[in-house]
Amino acid sequence: MAQKILVIDDSPAAAQLTENVLAQHFPGCDVLSSARGADAFDRLNVAAPDIIVLNDILPDMDGATVLARLGADPLFAQTPVVLFSEPGSVGNYNGQFQNLSRVLTKPVSGEALLNALGELLRSRPGARRMLQSRGGIVFSGHTGFISVRQAMQMAQGDRLTGVLRFPLGRHTVELWMNGGRFLFATTRNFQLYCTGSPVILSATSLGLILEAQANQQHTGCPIFLFLSVRNGLPHDDVVQITREHGQRLFSQLFTAGRLTFEFEETERFPDFAANFPPANEDADNWILGALRHVRFEQLAPSQRPDPNGSPAYTRRGYDLIQRLRLNDVEARFATAINGTDTLQAISQNIGIPLGDALLIVFRFQSLDIIDFWNAGVLSLPGSAS
Repeated sequence: MAQKILVIDDSPAAAQLTENVLAQHFPGCDVLSSARGADAFDRLNVAAPDIIVLNDILPDMDGATVLARLGADPLFAQTPVVLFSEPGSVGNYNGQFQNLSRVLTKPVSGEALLNALGELLRSRPGARRMLQSRGGIVFSGHTGFISVRQAMQMAQGDRLTGVLRFPLGRHTVELWMNGGRFLFATTRNFQLYCTGSPVILSATSLGLILEAQANQQHTGCPIFLFLSVRNGLPHDDVVQITREHGQRLFSQLFTAGRLTFEFEETERFPDFAANFPPANEDADNWILGALRHVRFEQLAPSQRPDPNGSPAYTRRGYDLIQRLRLNDVEARFATAINGTDTLQAISQNIGIPLGDALLIVFRFQSLDIIDFWNAGVLSLPGSAS
């Protein structure tokens, strides 16, 4: 596997500089990034980078705090750190942290970064420190600490091949991926997977459907893929319906509360996944497609927005939404967000039912596009600007 460099810096230029240096001189290395210290520690537990590039000033903590926490963690105490420091602060780090390999004075040049990273990478040929493996398990976690979205971004960013599993009650939802690209989600429970009665099944004999159900229970192969082989169903139709049913199944994870997960990497796919075309979508667009299957009655009370509350873009939300393939209603809602109008007012202004607006808020919150301030919070003394 490629070596990984984690850049902890709220400046996108820092990550871009590192990517440019590595792409030119060390092709094959992966660059991950986190804008905040707290987010970086979540990512560390999953990605296990080989080198860390750290800014000494972050929005939520300083470089010394990050270095101290890294040094106190047995998993990361030996991970070399390249620190970007203000000129007057360089001396503060001399001899203080064993994991600090290089201190580069800002503004950091590409040549200085190349020399620092090059020496570290050459001293670690083929090095790849992973989380402890349990027979192909690359990473695992809990959505109380790492969200479903973050887990998917990790698998995509690391270009993993295999299956991301989420136990859901007595069943398991499996998301198959190939080189970081999404194939489909499935489960061995046919009733959980096949809600409704697609037209494609009405034209199939009952005996063959029962055989396909038994096969899905045994292997996890989606019923439609089994029928496409046995019944000669149109390939394009089968691909589309398999993706849609997988996203409908996956949508249940977002209303199921806290879940565990794990990614198992594999070099060989089962036959039913080997020839399935990967989707041309990033994690956020794939998740948005799944979130569109969530119905209002599935939301827990704590997930239901207050109609008199107000949505506002997060720090990176407006940039993120430019990359999403929004449908017409979502696009109209996105352009109406101004940080002051209530959800009820927005739905009236753009002419959509309030229920649709409530679900769009849920989708955008799940993707960290917006914060949503309930009416009670907005009315607190001193909360108005």
